[in-house]
Amino acid sequence: HCKELCFIINAVLREDDPELLGPLCVLVRGINQLCVVPRTGTDPTTLAFPPEGQCYRGGGLPPPLRAFYVSGLKYRVPGFLATSFRKAKAIEFAGRAFADGHSPVLYVVKLDPEGRTVLAKRCKQVNYLNGLSLVPGEQEFLFAPYSVFTVESVVWEPVPTPVSPHVVTLKAAVDNLLEPGDLPLAPWY
Repeated sequence: HCKELCFIINAVLREDDPELLGPLCVLVRGINQLCVVPRTGTDPTTLAFPPEGQCYRGGGLPPPLRAFYVSGLKYRVPGFLATSFRKAKAIEFAGRAFADGHSPVLYVVKLDPEGRTVLAKRCKQVNYLNGLSLVPGEQEFLFAPYSVFTVESVVWEPVPTPVSPHVVTLKAAVDNLLEPGDLPLAPWY
């Protein structure tokens, strides 16, 4: 079935094919400018922020890659990471992955809750794509490539389903530029 644009872009980034990367860089640069925007002087209460300071991503995870996600690991995601303010929408994506034969996983991405009202605590490499997502009701919060996350906890279900997926809880870094450049890269996202 059809795949979203972000899926296709991330697949090309993962494949690292120089013939495809050149043309893709122009598009990635444009999208990245939507994610990383100057907010100096902006009243943070006027910017969208996920309820309870967390957003969600649903998908599939090949079983051999589960070993990457261990509590305390800090890593970078080398592609765009689309999340939703709505847990139900993320579960829907996990269901799609399950239908494609993958083990469903729900990523819970926590942000500093003070970011709702304190600009210095707001994640700098993510933006709310109000009205730009083609997925109805997604309420997309898109993280820029190479965003940094720390694994807070993992729950591996013996038999994961869309109703009871694996759960990986992450903490998003406030500013990628303050994080080490040599962190491990997520093998799947």
